[in-house]
Amino acid sequence: MKAAPEAQAALLTLVELDAKTKAAEHRKRTLPEHEKLNQLNGQRRELADESTKAAARVSDAETAMARLEADLATARARLARNQQRLDEGVVNDARSIASTQDEIAHLTGRIAELEDHQLEQMMAIDDDRNFIAQAAKKRTDIETQMRALIASRDESIAAADAEIAGWAGQRTQVAGALPADLAAVFEKVTARTGSGAAEFKAGRCTGCGLMLDALARRAAEDSPADEVIRCPECDRVLVRHQSPAAD
Repeated sequence: MKAAPEAQAALLTLVELDAKTKAAEHRKRTLPEHEKLNQLNGQRRELADESTKAAARVSDAETAMARLEADLATARARLARNQQRLDEGVVNDARSIASTQDEIAHLTGRIAELEDHQLEQMMAIDDDRNFIAQAAKKRTDIETQMRALIASRDESIAAADAEIAGWAGQRTQVAGALPADLAAVFEKVTARTGSGAAEFKAGRCTGCGLMLDALARRAAEDSPADEVIRCPECDRVLVRHQSPAAD
């Protein structure tokens, strides 16, 4: 294959533009904002999950509180009734008095136990409600951070996209000026290796690093300037530096 030395040299411009594009794409994928957003979003989900669990506990505790209130009301009413019977002398024989006093003692203990449970439920409800309030504040703070990070991320992505678009325009212009067969070879090798051309420097392909053997090196160095030389290892087009013409 033949191609003007200038056309072959232009392949290195394409390689450079492709490298810049890849670097920008990598930069877009690895912005620090991505990782930070993932971390914050995980924290936000965890807070939401814990808040949901706390709300469920509050609901269960409120149901339990309602049962306790009903049990307390029943126990207190019965205690008051028994105490009234004693106070009014309705119960006057020894056995009935003893039985009533035993029941009063039992009810008093039962009421104390229920009130202890009631206090525990109230404290649990207060703790969970406080957690829910604090979690809501933390979520708000996290979402504020996330909005700032999203804005920063989008700005960085937009800047990278603008660079990529600029390089794509340059690439189209450079590639469009190449001979069709040379461009086809370059694109085919690029698709396979990541770059379709490399400098031939000090007997080495700078693309794959191969040092050409003496015969291949001499052939590359002695071939006409418009001869397209390929690396025997990676198949890249080897772009040779041309010596300045003698005066």
